Amino acid sequence: MSAESSRQPAAPKANRAAYNTRAMYTPWSLLRFGIAGALMGIANLIPGVSGGTMVLAMGVYQEFIDSVADITAFRFRPARLVFLAVLGTCAIGAIVGLAGVILYLLFHHAIAMYSLFIGLTLGGAPLLLRALRPIRADVVIAALCGFGLMVGVLFLRQGAGFPHNPGMDVVSGLVGATTMVLPGVSGSYMLLVMDQYERVVGAVKDRTVGIIVPVALGGIIGIIGLSNLLKVFLHRFPRSTLGVLLGILVGSVAGLWPFGMAPNEKSAERRSAAELRDFAERWELPGVAKAPDEELPVLIVERWDERGRSSFHLAGVASAIVFCVAGFCGTYAMSRVGGRRAKVAADATGCGVHRCSS
Repeated sequence: MSAESSRQPAAPKANRAAYNTRAMYTPWSLLRFGIAGALMGIANLIPGVSGGTMVLAMGVYQEFIDSVADITAFRFRPARLVFLAVLGTCAIGAIVGLAGVILYLLFHHAIAMYSLFIGLTLGGAPLLLRALRPIRADVVIAALCGFGLMVGVLFLRQGAGFPHNPGMDVVSGLVGATTMVLPGVSGSYMLLVMDQYERVVGAVKDRTVGIIVPVALGGIIGIIGLSNLLKVFLHRFPRSTLGVLLGILVGSVAGLWPFGMAPNEKSAERRSAAELRDFAERWELPGVAKAPDEELPVLIVERWDERGRSSFHLAGVASAIVFCVAGFCGTYAMSRVGGRRAKVAADATGCGVHRCSS
């Protein structure tokens, strides 16, 4: 047999997109996209938690960026459409369907919730570290820059004075969506910084169209702009870009410290008077338990720093450790399994997900 006849014929370019589509239609792929979308939606309801980190930790961040960039450039590949349809549907479903549940859990089980998302966030770090090996000076400098950026964001939390109007709603959607795409930076946290979190989440819960529409418009603009920018940087400067993302991811955890986190006023407004009084008594908030019903949500937030019971106690520490470890193991395991499955699919088709799309 001659050398020429023993060679496998190369797959025609016209068939590469078809191979990629079939690989992305596997039940595991659809399940992984759905879980990533749901986590992305839930994360954007919780201040300090990054939706982009959840996508990154699930091992589908590159697909997300490339898919959005392709669609906005009017390149409608079937695989990209399926990916975004599953991811987007599950994200929107989680936001709309779980907004009330998340507000409840944030109010009654804040330590467990924030600890869980600390773990979920850090679970994406090993994935980035593997992609950055060997670690050299360029990666270290880029990571420090990303970490410094997050330190600056934490200091911004002290600012105030942002207005509540349709124009600011568009800005809120733009910033929230941009940080949703960027791993490690929480859209909800930035909305808190801008004093818009309660307005936006309350509008979603109450179906206030006059607020939802401008927020959605800003979100579309933000996602399109940043996804195309990130696609360029990830392809032209992959190590530096991933290094910055790693620094941002690690730095974002500082804003999720679960002990002493003040209750959110919007969460308190959704609770009954009996729940609020029980909460005030449990945390020994002075002058709250006997206040009029309509004043309870505001007083709980205002008197939180005067509470008689410390948030740092044995049961709280134990639950924080358990939920943090559980979150880390969850995203780490999913990213590992997702990486292996993607490699198997690429080997089976003779074409990786990213190579096929070029």
